[in-house]
Amino acid sequence: MEPISFASFTLASILASLPANGEVVTKPTITTHISPAIAGQWEIDLDSSITMTKDAQARQAARKERLASANSEPKIKEGAAAGGILTQSEERILQTEPNTDQNLLASTAKSNQCRELYNFGADNEMWAVSGKEWTYGRYLVTHREEGLPIIALKTVYDNNEVDCSGNQIDQTDEALIAFLYHDGNQMQWCADPEGNECFMNFHRILP
Repeated sequence: MEPISFASFTLASILASLPANGEVVTKPTITTHISPAIAGQWEIDLDSSITMTKDAQARQAARKERLASANSEPKIKEGAAAGGILTQSEERILQTEPNTDQNLLASTAKSNQCRELYNFGADNEMWAVSGKEWTYGRYLVTHREEGLPIIALKTVYDNNEVDCSGNQIDQTDEALIAFLYHDGNQMQWCADPEGNECFMNFHRILP
């Protein structure tokens, strides 16, 4: 796993809610909690590039439809929004749409690929395996008034072996914060609260 940190909100305030090892959570909080909905084992799609959540895709489709109806031209081609300007996020998504043939090749080679698995416990513990690296830590989910909830993870132990990306980095005591989108057996971690730029795509392996 590569260390990723977003400092656009107060990391200390979220991580302060994480109990120390062995400490029992006795006082409930209103906005920060363990998320039983994501409890279980998840695998990261290592081949995925920056994507969008389903909600963000629906918003983008609605926006394109509005632009199309406002224009007299027959049909707006992908990425050509009636004289409008695509955002960097939209351009990136259109440029990185996977080719169907590439998907088929990727699926046949999947068995030989390195696997990155995350296990989320209902007791706010998290452990992950990426290649030869395995880590243990704690996680919490914080809901906000607007936008996606935030997931915060703090690594407690890292065996400092080589991960799926070929890196060997000891992430002990490091923190990762991302915006969380969860829909059944699919989960995404995003860089923005709207879910326009999601850098990690997961699918559930075990409940």
